[in-house]
Amino acid sequence: MKRLLGIVVLSLFFNGNAYSLNFNQKISKYAEEPNMGVTSLIYILNRCTGILTYNSIMMFKENTDVGLHYNLMSSSLMHLASKYYSKHNNVSFDVALEVNSKRMMQLDEYYRQDAKEMFLKNGHYLTGIVGDDLKFCEDLHEDLKKRGLM
Repeated sequence: MKRLLGIVVLSLFFNGNAYSLNFNQKISKYAEEPNMGVTSLIYILNRCTGILTYNSIMMFKENTDVGLHYNLMSSSLMHLASKYYSKHNNVSFDVALEVNSKRMMQLDEYYRQDAKEMFLKNGHYLTGIVGDDLKFCEDLHEDLKKRGLM
């Protein structure tokens, strides 16, 4: 009996990490860090392209116009990230766009995994860091648009 209890406890201990999220920090908290440079800005823009792309794909299933809206937001932030990346790393815009496209696809997958995990925990996909990041990126896009940077 003690042996069985030990096995159960150990299995719970080891399986606990299997259900951890990919992102441990909201973008908004990351953006508040002091001494944020160009690399951090590119990271934030990349994260935003990931969550906006994920949401775009999910929305296309329900409402094509809303899905397209999120797709265009992601696209404009990727364009901006690629401008910064190109200048910061002294590479062509096309190279920067390719790098950021690959990052966006990986980040989209991370958000997809986290959203599925959140759904299993509470029945909603866009909660926790996933929901917070989506809201942050929507606001960031709107702010950049108002400032004429998009």
